[in-house]
Amino acid sequence: MAMKDIYTTLKQVFRERVEAYSALEKTVRVEGGGQSGHEVKLTAEYEGALGECWTSSPADFTGTLGEVLALDIENKPAERSIYLAVLNAVMNKYEMADDCLSCNDSDKERCAAQILQRYKRNNGKVNFLLVGYQPQMAKALATHFPLRVLDLDPENIGKEAHGVTIEDGAAAYADASRWADVILCTGSALANGTIFDYIKLPKDVSFYGTTIAAAARILDIRRVCPFGRNQ
Repeated sequence: MAMKDIYTTLKQVFRERVEAYSALEKTVRVEGGGQSGHEVKLTAEYEGALGECWTSSPADFTGTLGEVLALDIENKPAERSIYLAVLNAVMNKYEMADDCLSCNDSDKERCAAQILQRYKRNNGKVNFLLVGYQPQMAKALATHFPLRVLDLDPENIGKEAHGVTIEDGAAAYADASRWADVILCTGSALANGTIFDYIKLPKDVSFYGTTIAAAARILDIRRVCPFGRNQ
């Protein structure tokens, strides 16, 4: 599946769902909120249901679902981010996606511990690549696996965390992806357009976080989000 095919599939399935509920003229609202590093959380609200997208290209939006379907998600990152937040909210509303909202801060360490236990059960001492620096996950994974961490945030690149130097996600991608046996990648890769770099790899690749909540189900992508919420 090429990157263009990913966008085409998301738009096709979303349009089918919206038209099935005669919802093209229904209104949705998207607003920026919390921030983590260089990424901003967009939250979409549709008929009381919420959906998120973590993105470095945030933009507010108010309009109809028909207008959302007309957004250029292939070429314009800000429009793609709006689209993904709305997709998650709509699929949340119609109970077609799980764990569409970020966990509480108090759950992050428990989340990391649960993810570590999952990978320990299924793997030996494999080379583990974490794409998207998440402090609690990096800390937990570094206790058991040879670990490399990639990130695109200039504020993180070059810093040492838990005995691991955070590497440039673009410059180190080729070497790190060859080195890795197992990859856990942020779902924000769908928003920033790098997801195909990881989907195409003949490796054990999973994604974490809320940005990819609905898309993971639509595209049949493995996702882990132990403490995500739907409301």
